[in-house]
This record gives sequence, C-alpha cells and structure tokens, in this order.
Amino acid sequence: MPFATVETHRHKRIRSEEYDAGFFDALSYHSMASPPVCSTPSVSSTTEEERSDSSVHSAVTSPGSFLDSAILHDALSKFQLSYTDLGLNMEARISNVSDLRSLIDAFSKLCRDDYQEEKQAPVSTNSAAVLYRNRNFRTKPVNFFSHVCGLGQIVHPNSKHGSAMSLRQIVDACVDTYFSCWVRYTPILRKDEFMAWYKRQHHPTETLIVNAMCSFVFRHLVTHHPRPELAHFCADQDKLQEQEEFFFDRARDLVGQSFDTPDRYAIVGLLFMACRAENSRAHHYTGMAVSALQELEIYPRTILDTDDTYDKEMDTRLWWFVWSIDFYLYSGGAPKNTPQARPEGVEVDLPRIFEQDIDEAEIGVLAHIHCLKLWRIQASIIQTLYEHDTESMTVDQLADFDARLVAYHQSLPPYLRFDSGFEYGCEDLFLACVRVNLEYNASRIILHKLFIPEPNDSHPTELSLHSLNVCLSTALLQLRTLKTCNKIAFGRCAFDRDELWRAAEVISTAMDVYRACASPIILRGINRDEYEQGLHKALAILQDTRDYQQNSKNWIQVADWIELEIRRHQLYYAHPLRHKEQFHQQPTDYFLANLKPTAADKYHQARESHPAGSMLSVLSFPQTKPFTSPSPASLIQSTLPPRSPSTATFSTSSSSPTSSSTSSSRPRFRYFNPRNTNKFLFIDENPTA
Repeated sequence: MPFATVETHRHKRIRSEEYDAGFFDALSYHSMASPPVCSTPSVSSTTEEERSDSSVHSAVTSPGSFLDSAILHDALSKFQLSYTDLGLNMEARISNVSDLRSLIDAFSKLCRDDYQEEKQAPVSTNSAAVLYRNRNFRTKPVNFFSHVCGLGQIVHPNSKHGSAMSLRQIVDACVDTYFSCWVRYTPILRKDEFMAWYKRQHHPTETLIVNAMCSFVFRHLVTHHPRPELAHFCADQDKLQEQEEFFFDRARDLVGQSFDTPDRYAIVGLLFMACRAENSRAHHYTGMAVSALQELEIYPRTILDTDDTYDKEMDTRLWWFVWSIDFYLYSGGAPKNTPQARPEGVEVDLPRIFEQDIDEAEIGVLAHIHCLKLWRIQASIIQTLYEHDTESMTVDQLADFDARLVAYHQSLPPYLRFDSGFEYGCEDLFLACVRVNLEYNASRIILHKLFIPEPNDSHPTELSLHSLNVCLSTALLQLRTLKTCNKIAFGRCAFDRDELWRAAEVISTAMDVYRACASPIILRGINRDEYEQGLHKALAILQDTRDYQQNSKNWIQVADWIELEIRRHQLYYAHPLRHKEQFHQQPTDYFLANLKPTAADKYHQARESHPAGSMLSVLSFPQTKPFTSPSPASLIQSTLPPRSPSTATFSTSSSSPTSSSTSSSRPRFRYFNPRNTNKFLFIDENPTA
C-alpha cells in the first residue's frame, strides 16, 4: 500500500506443489462450501407438509437401530411449531442441557447424510456454490490499521529545531530526502523544475508545498536518513511529533490562500497532508486535491492516447498518485474521492519510464508501476467481495481472483521475482523486487482472509481451511520479505508496519482456528515450528526496526499487540513456546540478493556518483543459468504450474540476452526510446570490464 507511515527455517518450503493442486481441486469441490443442509427427494406435486412428513417417516423407518427412532420421536414431542405475525415460532419443553443436546441430535436425523453419498459419487465440477465470508473481516475495512501519530492534533505547535540546525536547513534536508529516497516517495514532481522554483523563492518556508512536504518527510528523514544535527529528535518522540505538527499547521494555514487559485504544487501539497493527517480528516484533503485536479483539467493518459510527451506523463503520475492515496484511505474506512479520467469509460494508462528518469528515478517509477497494478487488483477485490454485502460470493469468483494474482506474479520480469536466479548488479533493483513482493503477498492475504473460518469454529468447511492455509503460508512468507528490508542497504526505508501487522494477525487467527479444529489442512506444506514461532518472529522483526528502537508510538502499539497475542496463545500450550533468542539462531530467514561477485565491493562507490541508483551502472544481464540451490523465495510461486525458465532480460519482449560466449568484452550501451517501446533495449552486460 502507499506508505502511511509500510522468517523461516533454512530451505523450508511454505507450500508444497501437492498443496497447490489440492487447493484448486478444492475450489471445484462445491459440496464443502457450506454445511450439509436438510435434503429430501423433490417431487413437484407434493406439498411442503407432505415432504416434511415424508422426511420424518424416512428418518424413522430407515434401516438402523430402533433406539434411534425412539429417541427421535421423544425429541419431536418436546417442541411445538407455530406461525405468528413475526414469523415461525418454536417452543421447546426442555429443562436441561441434555434435553437440548437430544433435540439438536434429532434435527440432524431429519437430514440425509449427503456427505457420505458424495464421497462415493464422482466429485461434481459445479463451482457455483456460495462461499461463507468471515464476519469479522467482512465488516472491518481491508486497510484499517490504527495509527497514533496522525497530524493536526496539537494547537499552535512550535518548532523544536534548536540551535544546531536552522529551520531553513531542516527544510533543505527534507527537500533533498524527498527527491533522493525513491523507495518511499513516488516521483510525481520534476526535480529540475521544482529545485529551480525552490531556489527562486525568497521565503520557500512560507509556501504550502514546502511545508506540506516537510510534514510528510520529516519523520522519515530523522529516522532513516539521520544527521547529527537532528539527533535530539531521535531521543524525544514528543519533540519529533511537535516539529511535524509545526510544518503541518503552517501548511494548513496556507491551504486557504492556495485553494481559490490552485496549481499543481497545491495539489501535491494537499496529498502530502492527506498522507500524514489524522484519520478523520485525511480524506478532506484528498477531496480538495481531486477538486483542484479537475479544475485544472489534469487528466491521465489513456491507453488510446497518442500524447506521449513527458508533460502528459507527469499528469498521469499525479493522477495515479491521487488515485492511490484515495484508495488507501477509502479501503481503510474513509469516504471515497476517486478522481475521474477523460474520456470516461476508457482505461487509464499506467506511468512509464522516460528518458528524463534515467539515473534519477527509474527504479522508483518501475516499482511504482507494478505496485499500481497490484493496487488495481486489490481495488477490484474490495469492490466485488467486501463492499457488496447482498451479493453471493461463489467458488468461481474466488478462483478467478486467485488465478489473476498468480498470473500477475508469473508475468513479472526475472528481476522482480525472488526465485528467478537473476544476478543483480546492485541492491537497488533487488529492493524494488522486495517492494513489489510485499504488495503481492498483501494482495493474496486480502483476497483469502475473507473466507477463513471463524476463530472458534470447530467444524469449518474445507474451502475455508484452504483459504486459511494460503493466508498463513503467505503471512509467513511476508515476514521473511519484511525481514529482508532490515537486512539490506537502504531496505529499511521500504519497511511496512501495516503489512507486518496484517501478517501477524493472520498467524494469530490461524492459531485460534487450529486450536478449535486441529485440521491438518491448515498446516499443509508449512513447517510446524515456523508456524508456532510466527508471532515471536514478527515481534523480533519489528523490534529490529529503527522506528521501534527510537520508541515510535506507532511501532510500540503493534509490538504491544503482538506481545498480548503471544501471551494469550501460550495459555493454551502445555509447553511454552521457545523464546525469541532461540528462534534468532535460524540462519536463512530472509532473502539474499543474488549479487554479482564484484557488485558488493563497487556498490557503495557507485552510489556516491549515482545517489538515486543508476540503472546504467548497476544493472547487468548475464547468461541465464540453472538455479541450483533451493531458493526460499520459491515459496511465493508455490501455487503456480511448472513453467519454462525465464531469460534474465529487462525487456518483456521475446528477445533474449546475448550469450556470454558471443558477447565482446567491450561494454554495450543502451538505446532508449519511450515513444516506441518504453524499454531498455541495450544495457551494459559487463560494467566491471
């Protein structure tokens, strides 16, 4: 999701191939979609009363014990049915729990045992059965996560910059961080134009866009791009919060001056404020941004549009940024302010990488494009499954959405898949891979968690158990992906607190369901120790973040919740779960970048000359070779059918990379033409030569 703030044993597969086939088989096994219901032979000429009598007679006279018949007649004599203005009324003459149990058993004897017959009959291929939706997740907004550091809560805040650094220096640092940290900040502003405008301003700190940008960036600057002059903010979260409030309050005062005559910077400033505002007010800023967007007639490029200028590209990026912020807010429970495109009904084109992005923001744009594709799928899932309470959800629909997600992941280029064996020239592109897979894992959890069993359901359906298995497997994989953020250079900027909370919630729910029904389907393809230590791992990952170590209230809030869940679950175990110190001894519980042999040594030197991560200097595409060692990330593709090896090429076209046996030692330079292909056609295959 757009950032609102965003571990397993060695060589253990989270999901097996046998499970994958079983899951899709189960999707067609409609009889398990809901509990068995009373069923009698249907005869159109008989009345409901006759069919009821026939059912009772069949239950009594069917082959079996005479004792069962006696129990049934005795139970039926203890209740009376009557029809009232309010509907059917049943009065039962029972005085203890045993009588109630007998009455319930009697009702079950009125129903044929269709399950045994279906086990012997061929499995039906009808997948139109209605799925049961989890009540808790159905009523809770998909992306609702509590935050305690929203801005707009302090009246008349004061700047806490102190004497070590002036306010202008803090503002300069925030602007620099915004344009240099591609992981966190979507490139929706042209850096050259903005910096020229910024330097022309006599008092840039008195403008809406600058104050909004500082309120948006300052916390991230202090935490992940620290400077010695800002160290006092790290030690005092209240000072940090008030400094953010200072920038936010000034931006809020300037909104009134800019709203009557809005410009592009005013729209961007409103969006920055929406990202950091307190929950109940954030959507107001998004609504104002959407209104200004339409007033200025800023519309995105459509798939039928022939305008491929960079100005139109920036309009498209801005429109999608508005859309993504609105999506995050309304999927968290806020009112919807979705921007409109023109002409209506025509699909909006996604952003593209342009020549102007090279050596500055191309990796950030690349990651954003793929995240947008996933957010569009999430939006479709929410609209179809979560927002329409009256519509029935069928097995076919679930299978279609799941297949759509799996197909998307299968279509990713090799450098965005953990299991491709792609050899990275630098960790920047690997970090983009981490970001995209974080969103992919979140999308699968969002899809399947709606159909997992209730925590105390002792007899859940098989399909609900399969969905829980998918959620649990993906949640454990998500923990590994999140831990990777803590282990790679600049990866901490990509850490997503909300996704860790989502994964921990799934693991905790799985423990409740497993304790209630102990179905082996839940842990199919999952290491039991890994499952039992999942919450400990989530807590350890959270505690390893800089935000937690600096006592960020948002992070402490999640840590407290996980600790409570751990203590709650330990009450049900005869033997206490292992401590997290023992768990930390697992060596390969995160993904490792498959770097070229010399890339690790040259990486830091390359970043000095290319701070944003230049693709020209970091990307290389060697000859594809078999991936001999088992990759932990192969778990992410566990539901995919076997596929032929992909060639490690940046372009999605069918052209394959030049073999090392035929390539010359001289570097090959790329040719870039976004008008024709929007691809990198030639890339240096030997940057270290």
